[in-house]
Amino acid sequence: MIARRAGVAALSLVVAIACGRGEQRDAQVDSTGPALAGGSTGASTTPVVTTHGIGPLRAGMTIAEASAALGGALVVSPDADTLGCDYLEWRGGPPGVEVMVEGGRIARVDVDSAGIRTADGVGLGDAEADVLRRYGARARVSVHKYDDEGHYVTVVDPKDTTFALVFETSAGRVTRYRAGRRPAVEYVEGCS
Repeated sequence: MIARRAGVAALSLVVAIACGRGEQRDAQVDSTGPALAGGSTGASTTPVVTTHGIGPLRAGMTIAEASAALGGALVVSPDADTLGCDYLEWRGGPPGVEVMVEGGRIARVDVDSAGIRTADGVGLGDAEADVLRRYGARARVSVHKYDDEGHYVTVVDPKDTTFALVFETSAGRVTRYRAGRRPAVEYVEGCS
């Protein structure tokens, strides 16, 4: 009887350890949480764009906060006009992403690379009609300033209207887009 109890106890201990390891492994997987902004999980290293920014980079951050969030990869050139308006380099950042600063804070990110998508799955090359369908009543269409076949599709964050996405289209397709704080995200010429 004692040997049987010892065997059951040993088996219980092995099961508990195995279960504990499984829980620990699950916790490690879960601890990555949303790997990137917008709720994307998994091993993907491509950051996701939201109305607030891209990956860990958020409009409204100071340059120091943004640099820390990017592990020091935000480069401010000596001649950058960080108190006015300028673009900073994101060393090692995704190709086709530019970071605009205005008044010493991150104002917006501009995307002109097909590999970067919004949290809602929109990216370069997508049909304007799909963008309108995806965002519904939140999307406002206006005439493009320089392209007779183009539009601006502006999507304001319903939880905080100081943030938006602005998609530029031509001939019915997304050609570039930007995300960040209003009114900077709506500047047609960027810092010009």
